[in-house]
Amino acid sequence: MITRKEKRNQEKNTNYFFELAKIQNHFFKDFDNRLNNVRDTRHQSYVSYSSDVLLKMIILKNACNLKSMRSMTSLFNKDEAIQNIQKVFGKKELDELPHYDTINDFLSSVNPTDLEKVRTYMIKCLLKKRCFDSFRINGKYWGVIVDGTGIFSFDEKHCDHCLKRKYVDKETGEEKFKYMHHVLEAKLVVGDMVLSLGTEFIENESEDVPKQDCELKAFHRLAKKLKSTYKRLPICILGDSLYACENVFQRCEEYNWNYLFRFKEGRIRSIAEDFQAIKQLEKTSKNVFWTNDIAYNERTVNLVEYENKNQMKKFTYITNIKVTEKNVHKLIHAGRSRWKIENEGFNKQKNIRYHIEHASSHHYTAMKNHYLLTQITDIIMQLFEKGSKIVKSFKKTAKEISSNLLEAIRTRILTDEDIAHLVKPIQVRFT
Repeated sequence: MITRKEKRNQEKNTNYFFELAKIQNHFFKDFDNRLNNVRDTRHQSYVSYSSDVLLKMIILKNACNLKSMRSMTSLFNKDEAIQNIQKVFGKKELDELPHYDTINDFLSSVNPTDLEKVRTYMIKCLLKKRCFDSFRINGKYWGVIVDGTGIFSFDEKHCDHCLKRKYVDKETGEEKFKYMHHVLEAKLVVGDMVLSLGTEFIENESEDVPKQDCELKAFHRLAKKLKSTYKRLPICILGDSLYACENVFQRCEEYNWNYLFRFKEGRIRSIAEDFQAIKQLEKTSKNVFWTNDIAYNERTVNLVEYENKNQMKKFTYITNIKVTEKNVHKLIHAGRSRWKIENEGFNKQKNIRYHIEHASSHHYTAMKNHYLLTQITDIIMQLFEKGSKIVKSFKKTAKEISSNLLEAIRTRILTDEDIAHLVKPIQVRFT
């Protein structure tokens, strides 16, 4: 046990920017090259900065919890910040940092698929390191949570891809429209971390579509992308009761995926009635009950119910994994981990760090790319917070860590010796 004074001294000697760079280099050795390979389709005679510099500026903005592009340009416009960023980026010729207009102009021209490839590279690096194998469901399946959320909302039409919702103004009684952009996320759940695995934007193809896009339609597009990208990855899809339906069951069976969804009685009445009838016959008083092989269409499904008597709540899950005495509690734990996409995922990205509901650009392609860069940043920051031994020891909040990171970039000059130490191997453990 260290004293408070020792802890102060330890923190005084800790450079958060250096520690973050160490984590990034440890897990993603080819990260800078991957960013630099993102195609810049602008006329090259107007290009002053390479792709990796432009993209990493947004990653730093996100990591430092800066809400606006303007604040990024303002707060990083300091000689110490320029010098530190120049050294960590490995760019000797970087005398000035790019203005936010330059970055947004670049992001407006970038194909979002290129950034998705960077994220895929990152996830595959983590899977190859096998440092998360202990978090697999039943020791085999990777839990992948799927869920949708709103990211932007406008009172007037933003673009032809907007989702549209009619509502009645409470003051005037007038019918109005809200224009929105939503997204469907697939998150790899490993312990306390949820890492973005795939993204599908919920968007209308054009303004005059007869039926709007929705979360379930987007799921099938996202599933196709995940299967194409991670062909042999053993996946168990986790989701709320929306996904407990025939089309999703079929898709999971087609891709040889397992599934574990929250189940509510109103979703599939025949299954709910059969489950309750079997439960009545058993007359059990235990807080965990399950049954296998309930017939539904041309398949059988398995259900498990957990009653939290302290909270007076019941949670029922439907799955194609056979439930046994040995795995029932693991399945319940996996099913309940679905909430991590709300808490550690969307809530954190909206209200604690990243501000994903703030439009950093009104250009539709740039908006998408800002969102994808947030997911890339979030992977790095979760590894930083959960993997850096020294950062974990300080037990700081996400906002405090971002604040310390910004301070380090702006005030604590990295030496050439520091930069040389970045390539030295380190040990990272997750529990």
